[in-house]
Amino acid sequence: MKFSIMRWISIAFSILLFAWSCADNKYEGKYKEGRLEYKISYLNAVEDNYDPSFLPKKMVLEFNQDYSINQIDGFMGFFKLGNITYFRHKKVKTHLKVLDQSYAFKGGRNDMMCCFDCMDGMILTEDTVSYTIAGLKSKKVHVSFKDSPDTFSIFYTHDINLSHPNITNPYHDINGVLTAFRLTMGPYLMYFSATRFDPARPPKEEMSIPSEAREVNRLEMIAILNRLMEQNI
Repeated sequence: MKFSIMRWISIAFSILLFAWSCADNKYEGKYKEGRLEYKISYLNAVEDNYDPSFLPKKMVLEFNQDYSINQIDGFMGFFKLGNITYFRHKKVKTHLKVLDQSYAFKGGRNDMMCCFDCMDGMILTEDTVSYTIAGLKSKKVHVSFKDSPDTFSIFYTHDINLSHPNITNPYHDINGVLTAFRLTMGPYLMYFSATRFDPARPPKEEMSIPSEAREVNRLEMIAILNRLMEQNI
């Protein structure tokens, strides 16, 4: 009888552990669509002596299970940069509007989105501490490079369930939606930090590219954007 009671206690404890584990896993990946807003700050403004006040302050990311759209407006509304990533096809399209000029880049399978530095050779080291960013449980990753003293940290979440969410950006080795991260666009070192997540606002439709948009390759698109940013319109 004593053995039987101990056995039942052991079984009950195992069931509780299993239930707790399932509950934790259920929490991760519970969102399949929504809208993330990011605050943009500029890390090299003082060092490179420029005024970031006229530069873009926000990026919006909208997503569902098929695709994600990120859009940045800047230079007092004079330009718009948008990327749409198709998760299953692992392809990306970019639309850049500068004043009345419109440009389009259509990438092949596994091509990178425009117009950010690829940051080749990243070494990613996971941290064990969890953080909450824009209401999303986030994990910290330390980023370093083999031949550079440059190091920084980024954050990502598993609360959002997307397949290969970073397949067309420099953090393609991270299988989670980024909640805080760093990118370089032209002369600007930009830091994106999620400020608001709304699961009830998925994209209403795919990003449209006007038929009159001039199609360019990746290098041409980067050159156009860099020229714009260096001249500050």
